[in-house]
Amino acid sequence: MAIKLVLTAEQIGNKIFKGIPRGYDPYEVDKFLDQIILDYERVEGNYLATTTEIEGLKKRITQLEKEKADMEIELGKFKAKYSKIKPTDNVTDDNINLIKRINTLETFLWQNGFNPHNIK
Repeated sequence: MAIKLVLTAEQIGNKIFKGIPRGYDPYEVDKFLDQIILDYERVEGNYLATTTEIEGLKKRITQLEKEKADMEIELGKFKAKYSKIKPTDNVTDDNINLIKRINTLETFLWQNGFNPHNIK
């Protein structure tokens, strides 16, 4: 929603009206135009701030879309990794903790030069 203003605050402030014998009081006209200038300046300021904010939000959307795509790739990897687990496999926290513990112990053995598969 772009705002297209016909006049700027400067154009309003510099406008000179022709004098006529039974016209309006120039001081009153100037005072009213000063109020209009203030409103225009606010509108212009809001427009610039909004435009800047929109650009920032567009960049953030692009960044979040990239993060989403990366997460979807990672999700696909996890789905492939855990696709062999069936609901009837009875996976519990205890089982997962035991697997983590076994992995830690095997890593320790490998680091110390032992093959855990040959230990009986």
